[in-house]
Amino acid sequence: MNHHGLQIQWAARYEYKRGDRLEPHQHRFFQLIYFVDGSGSFTLDQQAVPISPGVFFLIAPGVMHGFAPQGGRASRTLDLKFNLYDDELIDTALGCAGSFMDEDGQIKPLLEQIRSEGDGKQPYYQAISALMLSQLVYNLARKRTLAEPDAASAAGQDKGLTYEPQEAAQRLAAYVEAHFAQDISLNDAAYEIGYSNSYLGRVFRASYGVTFSQYLRQVRVEQAQKLITGTPGSLKTIAWQVGFKTIYHFTRVFKEVEGMSPGEWRQREQAGIRKDIYFD
Repeated sequence: MNHHGLQIQWAARYEYKRGDRLEPHQHRFFQLIYFVDGSGSFTLDQQAVPISPGVFFLIAPGVMHGFAPQGGRASRTLDLKFNLYDDELIDTALGCAGSFMDEDGQIKPLLEQIRSEGDGKQPYYQAISALMLSQLVYNLARKRTLAEPDAASAAGQDKGLTYEPQEAAQRLAAYVEAHFAQDISLNDAAYEIGYSNSYLGRVFRASYGVTFSQYLRQVRVEQAQKLITGTPGSLKTIAWQVGFKTIYHFTRVFKEVEGMSPGEWRQREQAGIRKDIYFD
């Protein structure tokens, strides 16, 4: 049964470990894939898109796509598969399909809420989930539309990052991932890798869509998540291992990022990895 011109078929979390691959394929429904963690190369309609946390894709029916993880960290995703039946909604989704960056951090909590609705199956869960997803599609379309004038005004001008700024941003990301457990700042990182902090902060945000501080928080929380699900260590010990000075600061930041406490997250993840949730 479709609600508001939309029917969600399925929602799941997936974890791609080293050696795993999502082979190129296509299907007859829409799909939304959100990368919570990890790195690699996502192929969408023969175009390779680099993966970082917060990158997501709205994939139209019939479009080939696949994923090859890279690096030592597992890549975790949130996936939704759905059908559209309303002509306007179909045209809107087809017009904005492609890759996006969750710059303001609002997409992931919405997808988790949709998944939670499907898992709990409370009264009207299908209609409520459909409304949330249709709102997401229209917001993506708005974002594409608002970006078009900027793209048009930049015609003939290369305002993208050149190789050197991209390399600087990548070096900063690598520094954070190597030193996240230490008490580091943008000034420290800029000194170590040989750039001014203002330049490095600017090119990093242009490349990754987040500030240095936001990225450091993401990395620390992601590393904590791996320890929470993969080890029996206490939350206090894990907080210290990933760079938080107190359990209180760790809990506050974790809840700001994930919308729940570390203990609640551990319980949910241990029960939910690769648990397919159907909406029928």
